Amino acid sequence: MAGPEKTVVWFRRDLRIQDNPALAAAAKGGSVLPIFIWCPSDYGQYYPGRCSRWWLKQSLVHLGKSLELLGCPLVLIRAEDSTLAALLECVRSISATRVVYNRLYDPISLVLDNKIKNELPAHGISIQSFNGDLLYEPWDVYDENGQAFTTFNKYWEKCMSLPIEISQYLAPTRLVAAPGLANVRCCSIDDLGLESSKDVESSNALLSRAWSPGWRNAENMLEEFVSYGLLEYSEHGMKVGGSTTSLLSPYLHFGELSVRMIYQLVKMRQVKWQNEGKSEAEESVRLFLRSIGFREYSRYLCFNYPFTHERSFLGNLKHYPWLLDEGRFKSWRQGMTGYPLVDAGMRELWATGWTHNRIRVIVSSFAVKFLQIPWIWGMKYFWDVLLDADLESDILGWQYISGSLPDGHELSRLDNPEVQGQKYDPDGEYVRTWIPELARMPTEWIHSPWAAPNSILQVAGVELGFNYPKPIVELHMARECLDDAISTMWQLDTAAKLAELDGEVVDDNLNNIRNFDIPKVVLNKKLSPSTSSMEHRVLSTNGKDEKSQPTEVKALYKQIIRDDMMNDSNMDDTCSTANLKVTRKRSSSDSAFNVPSCSSSLVMESRIHHNEPSSVLYSGYFQKTADRDGTS
Repeated sequence: MAGPEKTVVWFRRDLRIQDNPALAAAAKGGSVLPIFIWCPSDYGQYYPGRCSRWWLKQSLVHLGKSLELLGCPLVLIRAEDSTLAALLECVRSISATRVVYNRLYDPISLVLDNKIKNELPAHGISIQSFNGDLLYEPWDVYDENGQAFTTFNKYWEKCMSLPIEISQYLAPTRLVAAPGLANVRCCSIDDLGLESSKDVESSNALLSRAWSPGWRNAENMLEEFVSYGLLEYSEHGMKVGGSTTSLLSPYLHFGELSVRMIYQLVKMRQVKWQNEGKSEAEESVRLFLRSIGFREYSRYLCFNYPFTHERSFLGNLKHYPWLLDEGRFKSWRQGMTGYPLVDAGMRELWATGWTHNRIRVIVSSFAVKFLQIPWIWGMKYFWDVLLDADLESDILGWQYISGSLPDGHELSRLDNPEVQGQKYDPDGEYVRTWIPELARMPTEWIHSPWAAPNSILQVAGVELGFNYPKPIVELHMARECLDDAISTMWQLDTAAKLAELDGEVVDDNLNNIRNFDIPKVVLNKKLSPSTSSMEHRVLSTNGKDEKSQPTEVKALYKQIIRDDMMNDSNMDDTCSTANLKVTRKRSSSDSAFNVPSCSSSLVMESRIHHNEPSSVLYSGYFQKTADRDGTS
C-alpha cells in the first residue's frame, strides 16, 4: 500500500529505468510524478545542437513508453522562465513533499543545482540527489595532500586503488502515479520544440536510419559490443573506417546507460576470458576501461575546476596569441582545408553528427596547431554539431589537444596530416567516402594530392584550387607560426610575472617564472597544510558570488558563425594561402574572442594557487543561428 509521500522524480540526463537511483528511491514509498523540464534559456550559449536535440526527443519518447507501462506517465514541461520556477510550480500543483534527481557535474548544471538546493528547502520541500552518472564522486578522489589531481594517469591510478560500489539499482516493477496530474501544466513531445519542421523533413530522417536512441536499445548495444567488439578493441579501435568503437557515447551522455552497468559487464567478461586463457583480451579491457576513466576525469575536472569551459587550465596560456581568423575557421568547418583526412573528418561530422575519436583528435589538433584557432571556438562548434555532444568530455578533449593541461599534448607538438592519413587510413577508403572529388586519386597520393604529378591529377579529375582546395597553410609555415606563438606566449607570461614581482627579483623567483601555472583545489582539508586560499566556489547565474563579488571580468564573447552556405563557385575563397592574403589577427586569451555563441550571465570562480580569484563572465544571450555551411 502506497504511503502518503508524493515524490517528484526530475529526469535530466538519466533517461533510463534500469539502475536509476533517483527513480528507485522514489518508487520505494508513496506516489511518484516523473517529469522532464526543457528550458532553453538555461543553456545560454550551450544550447544543444540539432543532432543532440533529435536524440533527446527520441529518448524521451522511449522513456515515456516505459514509464507508462509501469503505471506513471512522463510529464513533459517547457519552461519559458527558468527550470527552478517550473519545478516549483510542478511541486505545488500536486502538493509534493519531496524532489529527487541524479547529479550532474557540468558548469551549467552545477549552478542550477546549487540554486535548487537552496530554494526548495525554503519552501518546505525535501530534496535528495544521487550519483547516477559516475563510478567515483569528484570529491572522493584526492592526492596525499588532500588536493584534486591535475593529471589523468595519477587520478585514474588512485581510482583503481579505491573500493568501488558497482551493485546496480533494480528497475521498479510498478509505480504509483501521484494524484493531481491534471493540475500540472504539461505539453506534448512536439510542443517541447526540440525539432523544427525543416529538421524533421530533411537531416533528422537520416539519423534514424543509423541510430536507435532509448535505454533498452542502449542495453542491446552494450551487449553486442561486449560480445563481439570488446575482444578486438585494442586491435581495431584506432581504425577510422567502419564500426570499430563501442558507439556507446550518445547513450552514456543521455544517461540511457549506467556506467556501473558497463563496468560490471566488462569486468565479468574479463573474468570469463581469463578463465578461457584469452590473454589478448587484457589489453582490450584495459584500454576500454581507460576510456571510461577519461569520461570520469572529465566530470572530475569540470567539478573541481569549473572555469575550464571558458579558459585554459594552465594559467600561462592566457597569454597565448591565438589567431582570430574567421576565414580559416570557416574552411575548417566546411572541410575545405586542402588536407584530405582533416576535410573528410569534418565533412563526416557535419553530415552525420558523428566521427571516430581518432578523427576528432586529428581535426581538433589541426585547428589549434596548424590554424591556431582558439580551442574554445572548436569546442563550441563540436557542441553544436555532435550527436554525442558532451560538454565535460569536449572540455577535456580540447584542453588536452591544445596543450592547456599539464599532461596534454606538448605546446610545440605539430602532427603531420599526411602522415596521420597514411597511418589511420592507409588505403584511403575513408577519404574517398567523404571527399568524392578525390575518389579516383591513387592511394599513393590520396593524402597528399598537392604533391601528385599533373598527369595523375588530370586522370583523377582533380584540379587543385578549383574542385578541391590547395593546402590552407603549408607544413613549414605552420611550424614557424606555432613556434613564434609559443615564444610570444612565454615572453608575455614572463613580463607579466616580472611586473607582479614589483622589482623584488631574486633567484628563486627567476627559477619559477618559466614554470606552468597549475591551479590547485583542496578536497580534504584535514590532509592539506593550508586551506585558507584554496576554497572552491560555485557562483550563481546572476554573476554574484554568494560570499564575495568577482574582481575581474574576462573574455566577453561575440558570435561570428553566420548562415553562410557553402557554394562550389566560391572555391577561390578556400584556396592556398599562397593565393590568399590572410590577415593575421592575433589575440591573447584575455581578449575578446569572436566565437560562435554567447550565453546568459554566468560566473564560475575557483581559487588558484597564487591566492587570487579568477573569473569568467558570459554576457548576453546566445542568438541561435544554425551554421549550415557543410557539404551536401
